[in-house]
This record gives sequence, structure tokens and C-alpha cells, in this order.
Amino acid sequence: MISCIMPTYNRFPYQRHLVDESVHSFLIQDVDEDTELLIINDCPCQKLELEDPRVRIFNVDHRFDNLCAKIKYAIEVARGDKLCRWDDDDISLPHRLRYSVKKLGDNLEWRSDNYFWTDRHKSGELVHRPGNTHTMSIWRRDLLEKIGGYPDNMSTGEDQRFNQLLARHGVNETGEDIPAAEIFYIYRWGASPTHLSAAGEDNLGWERIGSRNTIPGAYVINPTWYNDYVALVNEWAMAAPR
Repeated sequence: MISCIMPTYNRFPYQRHLVDESVHSFLIQDVDEDTELLIINDCPCQKLELEDPRVRIFNVDHRFDNLCAKIKYAIEVARGDKLCRWDDDDISLPHRLRYSVKKLGDNLEWRSDNYFWTDRHKSGELVHRPGNTHTMSIWRRDLLEKIGGYPDNMSTGEDQRFNQLLARHGVNETGEDIPAAEIFYIYRWGASPTHLSAAGEDNLGWERIGSRNTIPGAYVINPTWYNDYVALVNEWAMAAPR
């Protein structure tokens, strides 16, 4: 089984479209293997709901100290022998898991070394060898023992730290640069005011986001895409340098 880990916090009601789109990205995966999406919500006054057997929502009654603690919690409750990050503000195309499992083979970890990057002003930029490729990787649970466990006490840079641990322990120093037409990931920079990577270094951004106002309530996730991302990526791939 593949367990996809989605940390989320205070996206509702104003940023709910991000979660709707990310969850939909999971539900339309065409992989021939059992999958589960673990949504870890540690905004205590908000309860997220979705009736789908492939999605397990954990509405935690306290905020985690940092992002690493949140991900480690997800790893503990995950059922899969393969794991991957599934960030709540990015887009994965339907072939992501199928493609990644095939590339993983018998290895401990595999990741693409390129993706399409977009923000509010510019879209479709092909990025090679960014530091955050862990967010689009797939890895076996056995890998954690080899690298000494998931990184600790970090809220930004944990993705780069994970890749550094791989290189240090002789697993994978870099990912694979895949053809533009096969790219399956859209990284959305600054997609919301609570984009963790843009909020500040170390745990300062985590604390800043945690200090923002929240609107209590029970919120039902509505999985959908508000754009045709397959068509967009095909368009970007055609225009990408060859």
C-alpha cells in the first residue's frame, strides 16, 4: 500500500480550494495499487470531513510543535509500506503514483528532479534540481531505519534535510531529471497567505501561521479541480526548452 501524507492547517473557509484540489489530485490517481491519503489537521477548532474509504482524516485536538512532528505522527498511523508527501497546496497529475512506483522498483527511494513552478504572476516555469524534491518523492518505510529516522524539530527545510540524509547514507544523492512531457507535479509558490515556506525560516513561520485568526466549524472537503491541470502541463511541456 502507498500512504500519502497531507499536513494541513487553517485552510478553511477562505483557502479551501487548495485542499479540494489536492485531495482530488489523489482521488484521480491511476495507480494499480492500494492507496490511502492521510490528512493531518491540527487546527483544533476546525473539523474536516470527507466520506471516502481511501481518505483518512485525523482532526488532532492540539497543534504540533513543528512540521516534522506532524509528519512523524502521520508516518506512525500510516498503513503503507511505501510513503510520499502530498502537500495541500500543490497539484499532482493522475500518473504521479503509477509513474513513481515504476521508477522506484526495488529501491528505497525515488524522486523526480524537476517540476513545473507557478505563482500568481508567472506559470509553467520548468525548474531543475530544486532543493525541495522530497515533496514529490516516494520511499519505502525501511528507508527510515537506514537514514536514522525522519528529520526532527523543523518546520521549513525538512525536505532538503531529508534529501541530505539520503546522500549522507548512500541512498540517492540526486533525483532523476524526467522529460517535460512526463512531469507530474505543479509546485505552487505563495498560493496562500499561509504558505509555510514563505512564512519565515525555521519555526518562526510555523508560529506566525499559528497566530492567525481561525474560523471554527466543521468543513466538508469537496474534491475537485478548478482548472484543467493536465492540459496546462501539456501546454507548458510543449513550450519547455528541449
